[in-house]
Amino acid sequence: MWRATVLLRKRGDISGASFQEAWLDKVAPAIGEAVAANGHAIRALVNAAPESISDALRDVFPPAFDGLLELWFDDAASAVSCLEMLRSNPVLRDLALPVIDGAAGVLWLAQAFPIKPEAGSAVKFLAGGDVAVGVPLDVAQAYYREEHPRVAQTAPKVWEPLTRYTQFHGRPDPHVPDIDWLAAARFVPMCSDMGFADIGDFLKVYGSDQYARIVRPDEQKFSRPGEMLSFISAEERVLFDRA
Repeated sequence: MWRATVLLRKRGDISGASFQEAWLDKVAPAIGEAVAANGHAIRALVNAAPESISDALRDVFPPAFDGLLELWFDDAASAVSCLEMLRSNPVLRDLALPVIDGAAGVLWLAQAFPIKPEAGSAVKFLAGGDVAVGVPLDVAQAYYREEHPRVAQTAPKVWEPLTRYTQFHGRPDPHVPDIDWLAAARFVPMCSDMGFADIGDFLKVYGSDQYARIVRPDEQKFSRPGEMLSFISAEERVLFDRA
């Protein structure tokens, strides 16, 4: 399967609470209806950010985005066709413009590789980024898929609390259209979705000695340190699911 991932930012002139209300109750359901009617997607999900973030969580992963939309497809061509429909939809544009800063969001398309199946995730953490400098894309993605999960399983403090682990591998083609009222298209070569039973488990994993000693050094073999696309989801709503 393939997923179009959209990380959203609110307009600077509205409050977080106003954005969440408009996004979750109006804009996202309208997008879900349009995508469902289009017929190319098999699933659409919207993820809500936590209402508040502790200092400990903010120190580890400062919030950079205000919302997350997932559109799932059987193939890349179906995804591009659906995204083109969204790009040119004037009704959705009119709903979104008062609350969404389309130039500040990020949209990308990637193939999904489930590694560890869902097992009761109350919190989801998305992390995406670029390949390490000097490492070819195919080499980095092969290591990421085949070797990194094996290394992570040697760190039980990291692997065992995971209630979900799915990798997403971006491809240079096909071209993904910008949706000016929603998000700007970008090539993101690798992304992980990780689930946790609660925020406490999430913080323990990333604060553990095994993550620092085993997993993080392995991540640096194939991924670039520094700026990362990330989102912590406190609630996942299904807009529709044909699967």
